Amino acid sequence: MHNNPKINIIYRACDVVNAVNKDPRPFGFDKTTLVKICFKSLYNSIQGYNYNLIVLGDKLSTELRAFFLHFGVEIIEGDYGNDNSIRKAFTIAQKFDENDWVYFCEDDYLHPPDFLKKTVTLVKERASIKPGKIQLKRRLRKRYLNLISIPRFFTPPGIVIHPCDYPDRYTEKGLTKSFIFTTSDSHWRQTLSTTFTFMMKCSDLKKHYKKCMRAAHRANDQYLSAKLYGKTFFFNKLLCLSPVPSLASHMHVSTLSPMMEHNKLVEDLKKEIDVMQMHE
Repeated sequence: MHNNPKINIIYRACDVVNAVNKDPRPFGFDKTTLVKICFKSLYNSIQGYNYNLIVLGDKLSTELRAFFLHFGVEIIEGDYGNDNSIRKAFTIAQKFDENDWVYFCEDDYLHPPDFLKKTVTLVKERASIKPGKIQLKRRLRKRYLNLISIPRFFTPPGIVIHPCDYPDRYTEKGLTKSFIFTTSDSHWRQTLSTTFTFMMKCSDLKKHYKKCMRAAHRANDQYLSAKLYGKTFFFNKLLCLSPVPSLASHMHVSTLSPMMEHNKLVEDLKKEIDVMQMHE
């Protein structure tokens, strides 16, 4: 545990609003049940690691507050609204040690048991994740001449981890060329966009804090992605990676991650929660 990086987790929870985008939830879950299952999945995956878990509650119901208290986590509550909840999360994270990492997690992401294991491996092996060179070549009589070759960075970029692999990346409309990287236990795809669920080093957050705070206006994850993540060059930008297969699933009917055993994972978590609540 002590050889692992410190992961601060800010879990933003609100069970008043079912879904900001009105996309229906899978399994017919109400929001309170969904948050319980998603939180328990995250909690299970981080056991045995060096973590600090904070629940940032926005207008929490009495039922959900009691549920979180069962886990002995720190709860920070308020009547925020989505934008101010995001700002509050960034403000809290700015106070963490710059060598720590911070995982901003929305309350509707389901995590498999190996989420943090593989994520920590990436953090520990990140020095091996290096964007390659851009090479322009011309074919001449069955031979290729290398016209120009330039590094895609001068200083290796910091990384951002978006743990979710979305299904639209495999549709005809969503297909793009992607750089794929490996660690000792997983594959990672370079991606250019995230929601407000992502992990980064705290020193990188401090560096890009103003951009993050601006992105909180109307929860503008497109602005966040455009300002933070590099595509080809990484001058003052970060390399964003997501796992293949996914290490989280965004729990809307249209966004469930491919190659995840949602049914079994959800059923197991429901049973664990039922047993836990029976003994309260």
